Amino acid sequence: MAVWGVGMMAGVERPRTGIRDNEVKKHLLAEGVFQLIAERIIDGDLAPGARIRDADLAAELSVSRTPVREALQRLERIGLVVMYPSRYTEVSSVTDDSVHAAREFAGYQAGIIARLACPRLTEDDLETLSELISEVSQHIDDPVACSQARHRVIDHLAAHAGNPLQQTLIDDATPALARALRALPLTPEQRPRVLTAYGRLEDALRGRNADAAERAFRAVYDVA
Repeated sequence: MAVWGVGMMAGVERPRTGIRDNEVKKHLLAEGVFQLIAERIIDGDLAPGARIRDADLAAELSVSRTPVREALQRLERIGLVVMYPSRYTEVSSVTDDSVHAAREFAGYQAGIIARLACPRLTEDDLETLSELISEVSQHIDDPVACSQARHRVIDHLAAHAGNPLQQTLIDDATPALARALRALPLTPEQRPRVLTAYGRLEDALRGRNADAAERAFRAVYDVA
């Protein structure tokens, strides 16, 4: 098989990359703005009902209004904000329905991720997973820290799912899931059940049992 190297490039006109480079830079800029606003919403710095004006935010970040608008449009698609054209954007409220939708989505997607990752995890990956699950147990009484630890488990398995589309889906939904699930602390009655489900998840993954792994991860979120 031929390998493209310096010799093979001789006499071949190089493609014009200027336009492509600009597109990449714009995408990275919009992604950075998206993550920044999402983080402020998740942390509560931008509380429900807070108004966001793209011009003010663009001035604060020393960027044009275009990446700000693109970021706000993405945030609206996942339910974190409501846009009122030509006026302002408002941070949405966390409702019982949005929490239920987030838990249901997280449960089903976590199950799929566990199934995909099951045959791909190395022994080192499984050891890391064990450490992450231990963090869930350590923080089980702290709603925020526990939510973050649980999401690290999903992140770890998603990174080994071997499916870029699944990874993109989770990445896009992460801000909405993070905010909604932080509003859903585990009750004292739920905590033993969740920890048992995590134990079953680890056992299933170590045993290369994808069916059991999917069921266990769904059970973490109380999804059948």
